[in-house]
Amino acid sequence: MAYDLTQVVIPTIERAFPVVRKELMGLDLQKDFYPWPQSDGYTGVWSVFGLFFNCEPYLPIDLPKNQARCPETVKMLKSLPRLVDAGFSLVGAHSRILPHTDNYGPKLQRLHLGVQVPKGSEMIVAGQKIEWEEGRVVMFDRSQLHEVTNTSDVARVVLLCDFEIAD
Repeated sequence: MAYDLTQVVIPTIERAFPVVRKELMGLDLQKDFYPWPQSDGYTGVWSVFGLFFNCEPYLPIDLPKNQARCPETVKMLKSLPRLVDAGFSLVGAHSRILPHTDNYGPKLQRLHLGVQVPKGSEMIVAGQKIEWEEGRVVMFDRSQLHEVTNTSDVARVVLLCDFEIAD
């Protein structure tokens, strides 16, 4: 039986939007974020600011330092059941994440909280166009083909969270 993220998890994340956004605004979007290492999977800028991993981080980041910079966001994240990993995902101005699937961990569901969402940023999942809204969560199956485009002049940033949904 799949765990239902709509009952507790999504409302909790959406209620935390004001503090999540405030803590994001305290970060330098160019200097504090780590470039995504698979550079053949995107054009322009794709970088991340890791905040939570339930195992050893798969990126060379200073997790305790990052967590100290966003303490309220981390507190909220740690309160969520079944969280596997989380952090800010930034797609730069005039940048694109190419179509791909995330087939590792097939029992995982991905949530994006729109934190800084300029007009001109969108995602396509399994052929369906999805537009983020600031303060709202988008949920999708990350094992389906998905891509992100940001045609605006500013970065798009979401709080990305992966949850284990199957027992």
